[in-house]
Amino acid sequence: MKMSILKLVLILMLFSSGTKSIAQKVINLDEAITLASQGNKALKIQNLEQLRAKHAVKDVKSLWMPNVSLNGNISRYFDRQVIFVPGSFAGTEKDVQDLSVGGLYQYNGAITFNQTIFSIKSNQEIKASLVEEEIEKERTIDLERRLILEVTRAYYQVLLAQNQLGLIEKSLERNAKELNDSKSLFLNGKGLKIDTLRSYIAVENLKTSVSYQENAIQIAKLQLKQLIGFDEETELLLVDNLIIDENDEELYNVNDEIMIEQLNRQDLKIQKLNIKLEEKKLASIKATRSPELNLIGQYQIQSQTDGEKFKDQSWHNTSFVGVNLNIPIFTGGRSSSKIKQSQLKLEQQKIKMDDLYDYVRLELNTILNNWNNAKLQYETQKRTVEAERANYIMHNQRYNNGIGSKLELTDAEFALSSSELNLLQAMYNLKLSRVELQWAMGQLSI
Repeated sequence: MKMSILKLVLILMLFSSGTKSIAQKVINLDEAITLASQGNKALKIQNLEQLRAKHAVKDVKSLWMPNVSLNGNISRYFDRQVIFVPGSFAGTEKDVQDLSVGGLYQYNGAITFNQTIFSIKSNQEIKASLVEEEIEKERTIDLERRLILEVTRAYYQVLLAQNQLGLIEKSLERNAKELNDSKSLFLNGKGLKIDTLRSYIAVENLKTSVSYQENAIQIAKLQLKQLIGFDEETELLLVDNLIIDENDEELYNVNDEIMIEQLNRQDLKIQKLNIKLEEKKLASIKATRSPELNLIGQYQIQSQTDGEKFKDQSWHNTSFVGVNLNIPIFTGGRSSSKIKQSQLKLEQQKIKMDDLYDYVRLELNTILNNWNNAKLQYETQKRTVEAERANYIMHNQRYNNGIGSKLELTDAEFALSSSELNLLQAMYNLKLSRVELQWAMGQLSI
């Protein structure tokens, strides 16, 4: 019995460990971006919208395709149809004579044909739909690039939180050691009780910080999973780091003189296409005043009889081919009103274009300033960490030799921990500023 229970426990352990390994994902930043391009729901929606725009173009192009339709009907009249003719036609003295005509059973079938030969309006509608399709393509690319930025930011946020946890744990380890030393010195009559109390408070505060940071890591991972398209149960293991490659010259060489016209930004392209789209819509509305020419034709068969048997019908056919010309003359001012509305929309899009240029200039200046500040902070914090580490080692030696105070050592440890966290934040800011700058310049791509 005991052996059976043991086997069951082992099987459950193996099953649970296997399940855990399946749900665990080890990814770097490039893999996270690739997975997001495949699983992000917002991007999937935009891809469907782009596909819809493609089919909309086919729909509008069908205006130039021939239209053929088949229709037919069967009617049963309970009274014969009445027509009115001059009495002289019917051989009576009445001015108007009514006549009952037609059969009680009537059958009719027709094939109609319509082919557009000339239509400026249709041409403009096709051009407008092509511009709309191009806009959706650019929106898809824009969303992909924004997704790269968001995934990178979320990925770095997880790394930042994990590294902050590591630094806090190191600080906790140092303070725990100092607490043990303080207890030992106090028990031997060589230390003060207040030193032990101060170390105890520091250790407890750091334990709280560890717990808070662990929660922050989980929240950051949830945000990253949502962007990638993973479920919450999936465990992510990130293999990249926040280390700055100082041998990468391109990382530090950025030209401050950036020409907006040379930027490969989708928002600028989309706005230019919006202006072009409004121009095509305006041309399409103006084209409603232009004549349209269509080739039409019909083949019809019909029969009328008083008998209800279908096989006894006598069929007669009628067919024709012709040209239909439609010239709009007066529409009650509706065309003029629509043209004015379209002109106003076009003017709005042009103003939006100017406003977007101003926004891009401000955004680039802001990101460049952040980039330069991030570089300066990184270089400064590197030197600060080296100095604080040397300062902590010196005060630790002084305290161990009995010539330094516990307060000095505590201050030195706190300064070292703070500088290490500031350096980590500077590394995060520098890496993120680089990606933001690439995005602002239109250099990101999946």
